[in-house]
Amino acid sequence: MGNRQQSLNPGEGKASPTMTKNLLKNPCGEGNMESWEVTENGGDSWHVEDMPGASGHAFHDAAVTKYFATSYALCLKKQVVDLLAEGFPADYLDAQPPVTVED
Repeated sequence: MGNRQQSLNPGEGKASPTMTKNLLKNPCGEGNMESWEVTENGGDSWHVEDMPGASGHAFHDAAVTKYFATSYALCLKKQVVDLLAEGFPADYLDAQPPVTVED
């Protein structure tokens, strides 16, 4: 989840840094809601469940033991990722390359 592949900088023809890690902190809820800002917490709110939980489905990565679950009403969370701190060069980011976000 969130692995980045090498892509070209359209402005300069240079390759971006290869990102092989998930840039999100606490992506699966191992730390409960740590690193996430809850912006909507409707119904019975956000919570973290153990796999396989109510879904009854195992995840393809056995290292993932928890997941975020929501309620019957709107629940939203967000996280800011500092791309400079993650190793992306400023000149690459200044070219405004396409960014893909998956959750």
